[in-house]
Amino acid sequence: MPRPAEPVAQPSEELTERLARIRAVSEALTASLPAERTREQEAQWVLAQLLEWHRREDKVDWWEYFRLNGMADDELLDEPDGLAGLQFVERLGTTKGGGAVDRYQFPPQDTSLDERDKVHEPGCETPSRFGEVEAIDLEHRTIDLRKGPARAGCHPTAVFKHDKVSNPEAVDALLRLGEFVRDHGIDAPGSHRAARDLLLRLNPRLVAGAALRKPGEPTVACARRVGLALDGGVFAIQGPPGAGKTFTGARMIVDLVREGRRVGVTAVSHKVIRNLLEEVVRAAADEKVSIRCMHRVKEKSEKPVAGIHEETDSGCAVRMILDGDYDVVGGTAWVWSREALAGAIDVLFVDEAGQMSLANVLACAQAATNLVLLGDPQQLEQPQKASHPEGSELSALEYFLEGHETMPEERGLFLGETWRLHPSICEFTSELFYEGKLNSHPSLAAQVVTGPAPFAGSGLFYIPVVHEGNQNSSREEAECVAEIVKGLVTGGVDWTDRHGRTKPVTLDEILIVAPYNAQVLEIAERIHGARVGTVDKFQGQEAPIVIYSMATSTPEDAPHGMEFLFSRHRLNVATSRARCACILVGSPELFEPECRTPEQMRMANAFCRYLEIARTVEHWTSLVARS
Repeated sequence: MPRPAEPVAQPSEELTERLARIRAVSEALTASLPAERTREQEAQWVLAQLLEWHRREDKVDWWEYFRLNGMADDELLDEPDGLAGLQFVERLGTTKGGGAVDRYQFPPQDTSLDERDKVHEPGCETPSRFGEVEAIDLEHRTIDLRKGPARAGCHPTAVFKHDKVSNPEAVDALLRLGEFVRDHGIDAPGSHRAARDLLLRLNPRLVAGAALRKPGEPTVACARRVGLALDGGVFAIQGPPGAGKTFTGARMIVDLVREGRRVGVTAVSHKVIRNLLEEVVRAAADEKVSIRCMHRVKEKSEKPVAGIHEETDSGCAVRMILDGDYDVVGGTAWVWSREALAGAIDVLFVDEAGQMSLANVLACAQAATNLVLLGDPQQLEQPQKASHPEGSELSALEYFLEGHETMPEERGLFLGETWRLHPSICEFTSELFYEGKLNSHPSLAAQVVTGPAPFAGSGLFYIPVVHEGNQNSSREEAECVAEIVKGLVTGGVDWTDRHGRTKPVTLDEILIVAPYNAQVLEIAERIHGARVGTVDKFQGQEAPIVIYSMATSTPEDAPHGMEFLFSRHRLNVATSRARCACILVGSPELFEPECRTPEQMRMANAFCRYLEIARTVEHWTSLVARS
C-alpha cells in the first residue's frame, strides 16, 4: 500500500512574507562567516539563529497542544500538563458576563497546573480555551475553574493547560536588529547599541572617568554609582540566593528616577515584575523620593499596591510611556518589543535574566539606551521547549556569562554576600555553585535550631529512607517527612534568627520541597496547612528549616530522566531556601547512579558532596518516639 502523505498546512500570506524577510536577513548575516569565528562573527551568527527562535518555540507548543488534545482521560492522568478524573463538586459563583466558577475534585496524580493557567478540554476539533484555573488545592485535591458564559453549563472530566500567545512584535524587533547589523555591521555606531553589546558580550560602557569597581567599595554602592554612569551598553548583576538582587536593583532605579531618567522593568512573568516594582516603591519611601510607577497587566489585582498604577489597555500604556506620565513602567516582552517604543526609555531592567531567553531580551532592548540584567543562571533555567542552535538556546544572563559560574569582574558585578544562609549552608552552596566566592554575613552565624531534635544546630542533614519502585511519589518519604514535621512543631524545638531572637518552630518556619507535584500531594495529605510545593514554586522564598523530599527510588526510576531529578540548578534552589537547616530525605540508591556522560557525573557529584558534608540521621521514627 502507498504510504499516506503527511498533510501540510499552508502558512498565511503575512507569515510567508515575514519568513522570506527573516531568511533573507539570516542568509546575509551568515553568508561569509568562516567555521572558526571571531567574537564579532560569532555574535552575528547567533543573531542569525535567533531570528527564527520564536517560530521554533511556537511550533513545539502547538505540537504539544495537539498531542494532549488527542489523549483519552486515562492517558492525561500521567501527563503533568493535564488533569483527569474531574468530578463536579459545587458552583462557587458567577461572573459579570454570565460565566461561572466551579469546583471539581480530582484523584491523586502529578500535575503542573497552577493559578491563572489557561485550560482546554481534550477532543476539540479546533483550539478553543475552556477556562482558567482560579485556584488549585493540592492538599484537598480540588481545582476551581473560571468559565465563560458559553461553557458555564459544561463539566469536563479532564483538562490540559495551553496558553501559547505568539509575539509578532518580538519577531519584528529581532528582524529590525538583524537588518541593522546586515547593513552596518555588528559593532558599528548607531542604534541598537545595548542589544549589540549583549550579543558581543562587551563590558559596560561608562561615562568618561567612571570605573566599574573602586577598591574597597561596597557592592550595593558600586551598583548604584555604575547605574548612573551607564553610557549606552549592558550592565549585568549576578545575585545568588539571599544576596539582595531585588534590593540592589530597586535602589538603582530610585537613584535613576531622582536624576530624571526614565526606567522600564521586564521579566518572564508579571509576578517577578511586580515584586521588583513593589520593592522600588518601598525604597522610594525610605529615601523620600517621589516616584510614579505603572504596571501593564492583563487583569487588575484583587489587592492593588499603593503607588503602582495598573493599566490593562495596551494602547493607553504605550501613550503613557511616550508621554512620560510615569517614571518606572513594568511590562513583559509584549510591551517593550513594540516598534512604537523604540528608544522610549533610558534604562531597561531585566529581572530574573537567567530565566529570560536571549531572543526576548534582545527584542526588548530596542526600547532602551541601557540594559541592566539582574539574575542568577545558577538557579532555575529559562522555560523553553524547542531545540535551538548552539548559543541561541541560552538565557540572556547565561549567554553573557560565557560559561563562567560567576560574573567576571570586568564584565559586571557579583553580589558575594548572602543575608540568608547560615555559614555552614553557605559553604556548600558557594563551593558547588559559585566558585567559592559567596560568603555569609557574619550575623547569620546566630541562626540555629535548638531543642530536643537531631537537627539541633545548623547545616545540612540527610535522612535515608529505603524504598523501591517509586518514580514521582513515595509514600515512605511522605510519612517520614510528616514525622519530622511533627517532631519539630510539637517537640519544644525553637529557632533563633540573626538578631538573636528565639521563637518556637511552627509550620510557618518549615518549607517542604519536592521535585514532583505527585510527591507534593502525598505530603500535603499528611500535613495539613504545610508550606509544600515544587522547587519552581518556591524560588525566591525562604524559611529557617527546609525539607527536600527526593521521592524517586533510583536514578533509573526518575521521570524525565536523571537530568531533571539531579539538576544542579534545582539542588541549588532547594537547599538555598534554608536559613538554619536543610534536611534532605531520599533513597540511598540515589547516591549510586550509573553516569553515562560527563554532565551526569557533574550532577551526581553535587549530590554526593551534599552527602559528604551532611550529618546523616538514621532511624528517624524511633528518634521521634524517644524525643
